Amino acid sequence: MKMHAVAALGVSAVALAATPAFAAEEQAAAAASGAGSTGILLEEIIVTAQKREQSLSQVPISISVLGGEALAEKSVSNLQDMAVTVPNFQITKTGLTTQTFIRGIGSGNDPAFEQSVAQYVDGINYGRAALTRAPFFDTQRVEVLRGPQSILFGKNSTAGALSVIAARPTDFVQAGLTTTYTPAFDQFETTAFVSGPVADNLSARVAVRHAKGGGYVRNLTKDKDEPDGEDIAARATLQYGGDGFNSTFKVEYSKFDVTGRELEVIADNATRTIPAGPTAGQPLTFASALALQGLPGVLTDTSFDFKRQSDLYETDSTKLYKITWANDFEVGDAVVSAITGLVDYQRAFHVDLDFTEANMLGGLTDESFRQISQELRLASAEDGTFSFIGGLYFEHNKIDYADATEFGRDLVRLGYGAIADVSAARTYRQSSTTYAAFGQVTARATDDLRLIGGLRLSRDEKEAARRVFAIQGQGALNGTLVTSAATIATLQAGLGFSLDNPGGAGHDINASRGQTRLVPSVTVEYDVTDDTMLFASYKEGYKGGGFNVRANNNANFEFDDETVETWEAGVRSSFLGNRGSMSLTAYRSTYSNLQISQFDGTVGFNVGNAGRTRAQGVEAEARYALAPGITAGTSVSYLDFEYLEFRRGNCAFGETPDGDVVGGVRLCDYTGRRGRFTPKLNLMGNLTVNQPLTDTIDLRSGLDVSYRSSHQVHDNLDPLGQVKGYTLVDMRIGIGTDTWDLAVLGKNLLDKHYLTYSANVPFASSVGANTQYASVARGRAISLQASLKY
Repeated sequence: MKMHAVAALGVSAVALAATPAFAAEEQAAAAASGAGSTGILLEEIIVTAQKREQSLSQVPISISVLGGEALAEKSVSNLQDMAVTVPNFQITKTGLTTQTFIRGIGSGNDPAFEQSVAQYVDGINYGRAALTRAPFFDTQRVEVLRGPQSILFGKNSTAGALSVIAARPTDFVQAGLTTTYTPAFDQFETTAFVSGPVADNLSARVAVRHAKGGGYVRNLTKDKDEPDGEDIAARATLQYGGDGFNSTFKVEYSKFDVTGRELEVIADNATRTIPAGPTAGQPLTFASALALQGLPGVLTDTSFDFKRQSDLYETDSTKLYKITWANDFEVGDAVVSAITGLVDYQRAFHVDLDFTEANMLGGLTDESFRQISQELRLASAEDGTFSFIGGLYFEHNKIDYADATEFGRDLVRLGYGAIADVSAARTYRQSSTTYAAFGQVTARATDDLRLIGGLRLSRDEKEAARRVFAIQGQGALNGTLVTSAATIATLQAGLGFSLDNPGGAGHDINASRGQTRLVPSVTVEYDVTDDTMLFASYKEGYKGGGFNVRANNNANFEFDDETVETWEAGVRSSFLGNRGSMSLTAYRSTYSNLQISQFDGTVGFNVGNAGRTRAQGVEAEARYALAPGITAGTSVSYLDFEYLEFRRGNCAFGETPDGDVVGGVRLCDYTGRRGRFTPKLNLMGNLTVNQPLTDTIDLRSGLDVSYRSSHQVHDNLDPLGQVKGYTLVDMRIGIGTDTWDLAVLGKNLLDKHYLTYSANVPFASSVGANTQYASVARGRAISLQASLKY
């Protein structure tokens, strides 16, 4: 491990491992008379990871908690900003979607994938990757659960779950306004809320958010910074609390628009030279090949320098609607809960897919998703010899998806004149229904020993239809069908499309599938002392199979369920009269039929199943109250990841195929390799300070340091996608009172430049060049923040 990373983490070496610093209000050290030998102790963190309110120290799950107040103070409003402080958690934007990974396991680019890392907002499943882009605001806390969550959550997840809990109405009047400005990126973010009683037993809360700006990659073609975004969100909540009955009704609307992208060409490596002409003997790169074909200057910047060239108008617009209605009824000592959810989004985007100034390749997509879910849950009292949680779950959703791969006019210069000014269009519809019954029983064998067993029986049913066809022109999802034999032959033989055109292969597929799964979970807990708990668990989980949206051929349509078996063991402990706490979890997960989506090297994606995959390691977290108002923490996680059997991986550029033959093409054997987003080490440390400066003004500051070791970010595991280890430093320095707060925020203060995703540029391999684009993380950002409170 590099010495600079060790030195940077020294600020929190007093602790063993860390809960992230963003959970500041839960981590704050509180002076309490008579508590411990010094009167300094940690404030207890309460979570609902097991559908009950529990102390974090009593939860046998590897979990990180991020508090809502500190998220706001740090101006963290999305999962990507949050990821840098959570062990074994990564999220990235690709050319088409957003991907989330825990312990190296996530879902790929296909819009129909269920999520390996499930996201829940106020208990409602966010079932598609596009929803991970939704900003969160006015949040009570975020819980990041690592490992399969197969019993108590609505949908099975194989890698983990993200649970976002919004702030609730209060029984007293409360209001707040926070504005954050980042000058270097001309970015403003403002959030506001008001909360309080409106009638007897009835309270309400209204929250809004607006953000604009944020570009940090220069588009040389358009002479502007990208991506430039604008988000608008609003939430209204009503909460009724009566005798033995509570009801919460929430309505939320979000609209997030982006123009441009943070994708740039970062490599253009030649493997041959120009054979003839004035430039004979010079490297034949994609840029030089384009110049030779009469397109000089369309690709001049091919290094990692936060500059890009893109001629197409790029826009990405999403609208999200959500309704949640949660009701709790007391029945004797038990509680019956009914949670109804409606999620609806529409997303439309248009992107440049050749990553140059030339008009060669673009993508147009229109996607809509509607989901309704209903959960009924019964939870008994916890103080008996036996206690239980059980219930029923129903979810139904529909996807309507259409896209067009646009072949531009400049392809005439590259010898693809037959497909110039043509689009390969695709329509896809899917209907999915899930029924589940679940139960978890806790048996208290002694005062110190507990046995917990759970079962979930699920039935998943899906119907899908996909059609691919070629139309004339660009910029639309419908048009005149192509009848040219030369065009159809070029698309089918040259680019691997099967087309439902006259003279085409007849790409019009309908299929259905149903699967019933029973998954178990067993946990043993033992209290060694009042302050120390040992646990061991075995869990199974699965993610439903389905149908490939984005494949271009008839052969690659259906994929199987992904399943996992996980063993975990660990310890949860507090010490020195609750002045400190620590957790340690060791795990081993074995996946079968891991669902994989990979770029095929031209303009499509292949979905398949890896045979067997293993992820194992250790995660440790701790925090310690140094003094009243001063808390330190650190975390260490080690991940060992290996494909145990995977002979159907897409080959990286120049790699000799040695795997299975699929659709007449020999693929590559990934067996024995590490996967993407699997750094061996994640080290994180933090220090939070809340100290009085005067009788009325407090110092409110924090320091966060994280180190992530070398890891792969390329779809096809190309060596150019290997990212070196890097250290990130964030800091907040602020002062405030009970009514106002002023702060300076610094993110990525060391100005580290690193990639979060990479893939090959389409068509470049045809000239023998290894040309890659990448999603690049933002550099140093200094922000000013002002808050008012009531």
